[in-house]
Amino acid sequence: MNSITKDTFVNELLSEQQNLTAVERFSQKYDDVSKPLLSKFYSDLIPLSKPKTNEQYSFQIDLDACSGCKSCVSACHSLNGLDDGESWRDVGALFGTGKVNPMQQTVTTACHHCLEPSCSDGCPTLAYEKDSMTGIVRHLDDQCMGCRYCEMKCPYEVPKYNKTLGIVRKCDMCHTRLEAGEAPACVQACPNEAIQIRIVKNESILKKSNINDKLLPGTISSNYTKPSTKYLNLKNDSNPKPADIGNLKPAAAHSPLVLMLTLTQAGVGVSVIEFLSWITQGHINKHFLTLGTILTFLGLFSSFLHLGKPSKAWRAFLGWRKSWLSREILIFGLWSFLSLLFLSFVFLDAPKKWITISGFLSSLLGTIGLLSSVMVYADTPRSSWNFRLTFIRFFSTALGIGIAFSNWFLLALIPMTISLGIDLVIMSGKNSNCLHSGFLMRGPLKKLSFMRITMAILAIMLLIYSPIASVIVFIFSEILGRSLFFRSADEPKMPGLINH
Repeated sequence: MNSITKDTFVNELLSEQQNLTAVERFSQKYDDVSKPLLSKFYSDLIPLSKPKTNEQYSFQIDLDACSGCKSCVSACHSLNGLDDGESWRDVGALFGTGKVNPMQQTVTTACHHCLEPSCSDGCPTLAYEKDSMTGIVRHLDDQCMGCRYCEMKCPYEVPKYNKTLGIVRKCDMCHTRLEAGEAPACVQACPNEAIQIRIVKNESILKKSNINDKLLPGTISSNYTKPSTKYLNLKNDSNPKPADIGNLKPAAAHSPLVLMLTLTQAGVGVSVIEFLSWITQGHINKHFLTLGTILTFLGLFSSFLHLGKPSKAWRAFLGWRKSWLSREILIFGLWSFLSLLFLSFVFLDAPKKWITISGFLSSLLGTIGLLSSVMVYADTPRSSWNFRLTFIRFFSTALGIGIAFSNWFLLALIPMTISLGIDLVIMSGKNSNCLHSGFLMRGPLKKLSFMRITMAILAIMLLIYSPIASVIVFIFSEILGRSLFFRSADEPKMPGLINH
C-alpha cells in the first residue's frame, strides 16, 4: 500500500469518526418536530384551536365505534398512575329490549365536565375548580378532606374515593396533554377512534339540558348538572336499557355518618324538649340535658371518622356559600358551643334570663342544624333522599328521643310510629320515589330491615312500661334505620357498568 493510499484511508476513518452516532442522528432528526410524534394518528380527534369565550372542551363518543375493549380504561390507568382497583374511565353496556331490533351497544364514560358541576357545588373545602378557559372540571387533591360528599352529589359516579390516599380523584381530561397539543390518553388509545375531544358552545349545552334530555337511557335528567359529553348513534328504536338495570346492589354503609346523624338528632331533640320544659314548667332535668349534650359531641366526633383526611377538616367552612355540607358543619359547630353554654348556665343556677336566652339560641340553632342535615341529602339526585321523606325521618328521630326523655314521654309514641311507618311504606313498595329502596329492603337488606322494624315496634311497646328502656331501644332502632337510609339509597349512575 503506497503512501497516497494510506493517507486516503486514514482521512476516510477520521471523517467517519466525525459523523454523528445513531442516537445523535435520531435526536437531531426529531429536534425540530413541532408536533407530537403520534399526532398524525389522532390530530383529527382533538380540536385544532382553543375554546373561545362561552365555549369549552367536551368528550364526543361514537357508540357504534366503541367495541368495549377497554383500551381507554387501561391507557387512563397507566398514564395517570392510578392505584390497583382505581379507575377514572369505565365501560358499560346498553341492551335493546325491543322485539324487532335487538342490539347491544357498549358505553365508555368518564367525567362529563358539566356546565354546572354538582361535585363542585357540594364540596365543602372548595377542592374542585372549573377552568374558565377550557371548561375542564379539575379536582384539587391537596385541598380534599375525603368527605366523599361529591360522590353523593354526582349522578354519574365520576368522583372515585381512593382509600390509600384518603381523598377523592377523578378524570381531568388529561388537561396538560391538551395544552401541549396532545390527545388525552383515552382518545389516543382507542383503536376505533370512538372517543374524540370537541369544542362545544355553552349555549348548546344549556339548550339540550333544559329540554329534560338525558345523556343515555337510565341516567337522570341532564338539567341537574348540564353535562357536556355527547353520545352519537344511540339506537333508540330498540328501546335500549342499561345492562345492570335489575341489579340490586346496596349502597355504601357510611357507618360514621349513621352515628353522626342519629346522635346529633338525639342531642338536638333532648335540648329542644328540655328548653320547652323550662319555658312551660320552669324546670330542666339536668341529667337528661347532660346526656343530650354527650350524645351531641359523640355524634360530632364520629363524623371525623368518616373523613379520609381529618387534618384537612378545618377547610370545611370554606364552601359555605354554596355547599349544604359546609353549612351543616358550620351550624353544628356553633350549636355545640351554645349547647355547652346552655348546660353550664343550668348547672351554675345562672339567672333565669341567661338560661332562657342560651336555651333559646341553642334550640334555634339546633333546629336549623337539623334542617341543614336534611338539605345535605335532599340536595343530591337520590330520589329516596327527597326533602319530605328526609325531613320527616330526621325530625321524627329528634322528637321521638327528646320527648321520651321528658315528662311528656307518652307523646313520643307519635314520632316513633311515624319513623317506623316510613320504612314500612318504603319496604312495601308503596312509595313511587323509593321503589329501588323497597326492592333492596325486601332483598339483600331484608335482615337489616327486619331488625330495624322489630326494634322500633319493641321501643313503642316499652314506652308505657319503661320510657328509659324504650328510648334506648329506639336509639338503636334509629341507628339501624339510618343505616337503611344509606344502604337502600337509589344511586343514579351511568348505565350498565360492566366492571361494577
